Amino acid sequence: MSLSSALSLLLEEYPKAVTQPFAGHPMAALIREDLPRAMDEVLNGNPRYITNGSPGQGNWARTPWASVFDRFVTESAQDGYYIVYLVKEDFSGLYISLNQGVTSAKKQYGSEAKAALRVRASDFLARLGPLPAGVSTDAIDLAVSSASNLSSFYEAGNICSIFYKGRAIPDDAQLANDLASFVNLYFLLVSREPQLFERAEAEDDEVVLGEEDLTKLREHKRIERNRKLARKAKLHHGYTCKACGFDFQAKYGAIGKDFIEAHHLTPLADLKGQRLSLNAKTDFTVLCSNCHRIIHRTSFVNSVEEFRSHYLVKNNA
Repeated sequence: MSLSSALSLLLEEYPKAVTQPFAGHPMAALIREDLPRAMDEVLNGNPRYITNGSPGQGNWARTPWASVFDRFVTESAQDGYYIVYLVKEDFSGLYISLNQGVTSAKKQYGSEAKAALRVRASDFLARLGPLPAGVSTDAIDLAVSSASNLSSFYEAGNICSIFYKGRAIPDDAQLANDLASFVNLYFLLVSREPQLFERAEAEDDEVVLGEEDLTKLREHKRIERNRKLARKAKLHHGYTCKACGFDFQAKYGAIGKDFIEAHHLTPLADLKGQRLSLNAKTDFTVLCSNCHRIIHRTSFVNSVEEFRSHYLVKNNA
């Protein structure tokens, strides 16, 4: 099912669906499966991004949604920020919105969550700078029926958006262009928020780099610190350093068990931003802390064998 067809069907059929039992309903399957699949096809299966949709939890949501998550920011709608399609409560249309996680904001700010979301949205906009033509910074209107509805928090969390009027959903080409624009904005915002992933002061291996290589190095670190990818890489490659053979458990006993660092093998020069190699088996290896820090200071980021041959074998000869 195409993205245009899925969104049109969602607007047309959801009002009927909410009058029927939730469990096993085909509309719930459309939102959870068909719509995310259509979004993923537009993204060409880019492994950096996760697509997901929700018709509600046990009961129909007043505002069903479908989202694109950058796995280096968030993997759920509860925190961080993400791209989301939001349906108005009166089903008169829907928005594509760069929006924020509501659950974490409510936990952190309590009764002031909406105000905090609006302030953060303004800050995000300042970091983004000029927006593409057609992307609006106006407040979104989800036809909220109650100030306590999640819809009202989505309104507060909106950073920028495009509105699609009901029964006038654009064709797939226009929707693809719009989604691509929002993915570009999403990536730009991530690239301008290194403090989410790095210490404020530069690390030792960053101080001698130019701006472009520094950005790429931080992207490397962001990839390697993704918990799910790192865990999968360690499970596959084991816990012995692939460069020097150091084994933390053998050296330190129980406290060193299952301790190692995941290393992404793509060289800095090949990092192109949104498109990344993220296969835990083929695109990662494991290194001890020393080798990991040093390999990032060499030209052998993508080859542990060359790193070992150039620095370890030669120096031990």
